Amino acid sequence: MVQSTTNGKILESVDVEHDIARALVKSPPPRDHRRIDFVPAIRAQTPPMPPYVEHHADVDQIGKLSAEAVIAQYEDAVKALEAMGTTLIDCVKRAEKMAAGCKDAIAYVQDTAQKYREEAKVIFDRIEQASVMTAEVRSVCDQMRKKIEHPIASA
Repeated sequence: MVQSTTNGKILESVDVEHDIARALVKSPPPRDHRRIDFVPAIRAQTPPMPPYVEHHADVDQIGKLSAEAVIAQYEDAVKALEAMGTTLIDCVKRAEKMAAGCKDAIAYVQDTAQKYREEAKVIFDRIEQASVMTAEVRSVCDQMRKKIEHPIASA
């Protein structure tokens, strides 16, 4: 019997344990409590073995089960790799579409650049023609002004 002091009271641990045990026996079980008298057998469905492997005749059951477990893990890895390959193929298809779109965009940009060059040449020629015409107008105006200012000298 162990004694302990709590708030000045002496409790005997043996009596407390008996009181708890009696209370548990008298109290009803929780509502969702279900008693299970047995553990159901859990049997995992094993997938069929791939066609590229076959058990040898002299292998015991443990060896067969171990080999099947290993081949199942490898097959899961193979399926993951194949799924990744499918994803990569989809990525390549999208990249090809983007590349085709880029080729079209590059052609459009090059065409636009060529049109800008042609337009720049037209404007360049207009400016130079206007400059030549302006120079001619100034020259004619200068000649006329000289004739008006000095009518005898120009005759």
